[in-house]
Amino acid sequence: MSVLKSRVSLLLNWSTNPYHAPIIIAQQLNFYAQEGIKLAILEPNDPSDVTELVGLGAVDFGVKAMIHTVAARAKGYPVRSIGTLLDEPPTGLIALKSSGIRNFHDIVNKRVGYIGEFGQKIIDNLAELAGIDPNSYETVRIGMNVTDAICRDIIDTGMGFVNFQKIELEHLRGETVFLRIDQLAGLGCCCFCSVLFIVPEQTLGKPELIQAFLRATQRGAALTTEQPEEAYECLCQAKPQLRTPLYHKIFMHSLPFFSRNLLNVERDWDKVGRYTKHLNIIDEDFALTDCYTNQFLPKAPYSEIPAVANCLASE
Repeated sequence: MSVLKSRVSLLLNWSTNPYHAPIIIAQQLNFYAQEGIKLAILEPNDPSDVTELVGLGAVDFGVKAMIHTVAARAKGYPVRSIGTLLDEPPTGLIALKSSGIRNFHDIVNKRVGYIGEFGQKIIDNLAELAGIDPNSYETVRIGMNVTDAICRDIIDTGMGFVNFQKIELEHLRGETVFLRIDQLAGLGCCCFCSVLFIVPEQTLGKPELIQAFLRATQRGAALTTEQPEEAYECLCQAKPQLRTPLYHKIFMHSLPFFSRNLLNVERDWDKVGRYTKHLNIIDEDFALTDCYTNQFLPKAPYSEIPAVANCLASE
């Protein structure tokens, strides 16, 4: 057991929901406490503030998507990813089938919702490449509330996760259409919206704290992926508002995307680097490798089963 006894803050990327399960479970089952960490889990009023607050050192850890982490460093905020919470959850434009939207060209004469400034950049860039007149559709900033915005007829389509907002909208209103951004952009993966653990420079100066945090989080990820029903019950004990058929379905659809080892995947970072250059978020001189590190992760993911050999040991 660690003797760090640190009071630590973690700022989520949004209100607590099923895809934060590994964190909540690690907290609920005292995995952080066993590492000597007293963790305060915070929710943002505005998800767009997260990278700035982390970069300014207002919190010790944050949770944010990969493209926002790159953009934050491009703006001069010294944030770095130390691990991954969700690997490649497909992100795309969600619409009801009744909207008449079937392909990307159908955004003409429609209202398109986006989360933040980079969502608008992505939509406008795709429209330009598709030869769509920029004056033929309307973009509307709706934050993370795409389902509510569609249900209240504020937008016709908007960005969201396949494992969250798509499930939510289908539950409330029926059949949906989902146009994956990674496929529209020819990325070959959904990595730009992989959800990461990011830290400011001041936290990077505390390697023992980061290692302890990641050990505890890996235990939470292991329980979530290996014992999902027990994990969901634990999540609901911590957050009773999540004990509904809808949130159970969202949780189950999130399981394939939880990172078991929390690894920053170099292939994904390379693709996001090329895409952010294409969007003019970064330039050719930008040092992408400064955005992430795997140096604090355990050599092997947490396991309840004792190892009978150490095949990673140096010869």
